[in-house]
Amino acid sequence: MKHFLREDFARFWHGKDMFAEADKLQGEIFRQVKGRRTLRFEQDGKSFFVKVHPGVGWGEIIKNLITFRLPVVGAGNEWRAINALQSLGIPTMTVAAYGERGLNPATRYSFLVTDDLSPAVSLETWCAGWANNRPDFRFKVLLIQEVARLARQLHANGICHRDFYLCHFLLRCASDGKVDESQQPHLSMIDLHRTLIKPAFVARWVKKDLAGLYFSALDTGLTRTDLLRFMCVYTGKPVREIVQQELPFWRSIQRKAQKIWLRDRKKQDRKLQARIYNESEAVAVQRAAGKFALVNKRLWQPGLQPLIDSPDALIKKAQMIKDGDSTTVVASSLAGREWVIKRYNLKGFWYGVSRLLRPSRAWHCWASAFRLHDVGIHTPQPLLMLEKRWGPLRREAYYVCERVRGKDAKLLLDHEPPDSEVWSQTLALFEDLFVVMRKQRVVHGDMKSTNFLLCPQDDGTRTIEVIDLDACRLELKPSRFRKYFSRDLLRFYANWRHHEAAGKVSQLIKKMGRGL
Repeated sequence: MKHFLREDFARFWHGKDMFAEADKLQGEIFRQVKGRRTLRFEQDGKSFFVKVHPGVGWGEIIKNLITFRLPVVGAGNEWRAINALQSLGIPTMTVAAYGERGLNPATRYSFLVTDDLSPAVSLETWCAGWANNRPDFRFKVLLIQEVARLARQLHANGICHRDFYLCHFLLRCASDGKVDESQQPHLSMIDLHRTLIKPAFVARWVKKDLAGLYFSALDTGLTRTDLLRFMCVYTGKPVREIVQQELPFWRSIQRKAQKIWLRDRKKQDRKLQARIYNESEAVAVQRAAGKFALVNKRLWQPGLQPLIDSPDALIKKAQMIKDGDSTTVVASSLAGREWVIKRYNLKGFWYGVSRLLRPSRAWHCWASAFRLHDVGIHTPQPLLMLEKRWGPLRREAYYVCERVRGKDAKLLLDHEPPDSEVWSQTLALFEDLFVVMRKQRVVHGDMKSTNFLLCPQDDGTRTIEVIDLDACRLELKPSRFRKYFSRDLLRFYANWRHHEAAGKVSQLIKKMGRGL
């Protein structure tokens, strides 16, 4: 058995079983996974964090070994890492209590109590708004240099964090959460339970650390100059030497960070699809003879049931918006709200045969609407996805969403002079939209002006509502995204090719296409 008790905890737990006392601690739970529980608690008016490791089990150990990962079986690794960082003068947590017992690695029980570092804010939280709200320039430079200095100090002394993300850097702040940008930033490193301490570790661990750090900073709006500042401090070399000698290394870091992003984005999308295509807290599934329906629980009311029971009857009575061979679109009022009903028709026998086994366009629209909301793009709220089926074979399909009122972009802009405030504001809105689409690798597939509604808000501003999501999708493969997003941008430009403001639109397209 190994243990450490600081004086205050030795007084609190005197004569008691420290492991039982650690197990009884209650408070605000921050993380609870198999083999580890993290919570914040108060004792004698002070705030602390405790990590309790009740044992990971042989299954977790074998899984890590099979995937060539070093299993972390208790709090001992973090205890050693904290001591190592403190010996190097790197700000980190302070241990108040630590205990470990048991020889069997699968059932070993351990805990670690550390002082709460509050008031502090994680860099992930504090830097989240940098893309749209730039911080004080001097403070940003100092912060980048400090992160680079800490990374260099870690790696130069044979230590790899292995969870090296911005969320594991805490920035000291005031009790109200505000950061004094006139002062030198004070950072502390946390969450060291996977830290690797090995003086002669291979370079791949350093690459993983740096790639993880770069991945977590992708959305902060860092410029190329900011990245060069980091490289200069981390390597201790001027820019010229970095470009001449180390460019392949830093490009490999960038590629690895993009792989992490791609893996993370795929994981997010799989979770989203599991939530929106099955019974969940957001979606209800209704099955009837020859029908399969997905319903948005937040919007659904009993008065909307006719949309599932007799959608064609409602379409006949509704206001026609579009009556095409493949799509019929109408507007209808039900349960005190206006809805757009879209029916995907089977144009002919062979067309119907070709669609039997494929997910319908309504199925894709349903997913696209949730995806866009998930990344912060405005689109009408989805209400219903309905497919008529013969067993597993799909026939006609219906997609229902809320109706939003607004002017399409061309109607609003066509009669406005190029130097008007309306043009400037609208192009700024489209730039924000394209930035999100590019960052999240969203392709619309049909970027004509009628598919962008500019809707006035109560505060006098406008938002862009993206509609007609039939061809909208994620293109996570870089080459495919470049191809189809470029097509999107060119189609958008075609709306104003012959307008006086074509030059302004062209500048926006070039800016968005730069570096694709």
